[in-house]
Amino acid sequence: MEITAGRLHLRPWRPADAEVVAEALRDPEIRRWATRTPEEPDARTWIADRTAGWADGSSASFAITDATTGEVLGHIRLRTPGDGAGEVGYWILAGARGRGVAGHAVGAVARWAFACLDLSRLDLRHAAENPASCRVAQKGGFALTRLLTEPSWDEGDETVEVHLHTLSHG
Repeated sequence: MEITAGRLHLRPWRPADAEVVAEALRDPEIRRWATRTPEEPDARTWIADRTAGWADGSSASFAITDATTGEVLGHIRLRTPGDGAGEVGYWILAGARGRGVAGHAVGAVARWAFACLDLSRLDLRHAAENPASCRVAQKGGFALTRLLTEPSWDEGDETVEVHLHTLSHG
C-alpha cells in the first residue's frame, strides 16, 4: 500500500532504508518524545517489526518521503487494534522538521484510514510537554480529549503526562 498526497509519498519501509532508520533511532529529539521505544533497537529489526505489522494486520507503517526526490523525511504508523479505532504515531527527521511534513502525513493517513479501513476514530497521543505534536494534532482536526498519566518511557518509576487527541469519522 502506498499513498501519494501532494508533495509527500508514503510507502512501506524497505531493508534499504536501514541507514536512515538508524539515524532516526539515534536522534535525541526522536528518542526524547518516543512513547513506545525506550531502548534503541537495531534498524533492521525495527524495519522487520514494521513489515510484520503489515503482514499480521496490526499496523500500517510508512516511510514518509518527498514525492519528487524520494528522500525519506520521517515515519508514520497507524496501529489498528480491531475495535474500529486506530492510533497514529510519527516522527520526523531533523532536516524535515518545521516544514509541515507531520501534519500533511497525518492528514493523508487519516483520510486513508477512514476511507479504506472503515475506522470510526483515530487517536493521537503525545507527551504533554511536546508543543509541536500538539499543533500537528490540532491542525489536523484532532480534539484534545483527555490528559493521561502514563509510566515514563525512560528508565525509572516516573510518570509522564500525555495528551490524547481524537479525530472521529464524520
